[in-house]
Amino acid sequence: EMVESRGFNTLTQPPRKQIAQFIKQINLQNPDLIFVWSYTMILPPEIIKIPKLGAVNLHMGLLPEYRGVNGVRWALINGEKETGVTIHFMDNGIDTGDILSRASFPIEEQDDILSLMIKSRSAGQQLLKQTWTEIASGNTSATPQDESKASYYSAKMSDIEAIDWSKTSEEIVNLIRASAIPFPGVNTVWQDRELTVRKGKVLETESQNTKSGTIVNLSDSGVEVASRNGSVLLTKIEIDGKEVSVPDLKNLGLERGIKIYTP
Repeated sequence: EMVESRGFNTLTQPPRKQIAQFIKQINLQNPDLIFVWSYTMILPPEIIKIPKLGAVNLHMGLLPEYRGVNGVRWALINGEKETGVTIHFMDNGIDTGDILSRASFPIEEQDDILSLMIKSRSAGQQLLKQTWTEIASGNTSATPQDESKASYYSAKMSDIEAIDWSKTSEEIVNLIRASAIPFPGVNTVWQDRELTVRKGKVLETESQNTKSGTIVNLSDSGVEVASRNGSVLLTKIEIDGKEVSVPDLKNLGLERGIKIYTP
């Protein structure tokens, strides 16, 4: 609506089986450049080759290490110390084109996926401002990606949206941080109840003989659960979409020594 209100034409990319007419429409527009940011569909080669200045993508993640979808989220899950954004030419592959510029920023201890999305947007805006003159002039200097460093990450996250208590505290908390709002959180099971964990932190405790997934303590600070190498403090838990307090959980029968499970 904003684009149309400023007098620009808009086109909607159809499914691949109906792409021929869309390609004709793009050709009629005769664009100098195609620029893509957070576009979830794949542009076919017939469209990428149309603009004389090329097709350029601003990728949320550092290339070539984080190709695919949710690059910033996967960097957080993987325990990276930094993430960032990349501007690159588009080609027939997925996030494989020559790199025009990259910008990185640290992943701080307090960051979650929402704060990193905000940082990524800001970094992308700044990087585009710095690179735009080069792109628009056609006088670009791009670097081929190092395939030996390339990795692809999937948009599908359902197989990791459950807490595996046999992992380290750091791995568990990174997953919790990466699944914060606007994502649906991560789950663990107690009896027949599914608990959605929204926030948690690593506790600086020595490795103990308690089995992973066992409730170590319940306090005003949260629910402490044993992991492979220590424990995690769960500070925000929901049941059926509603936040529950530690007293609520105690009233439901949760207590020290009880084991919770991976769904």
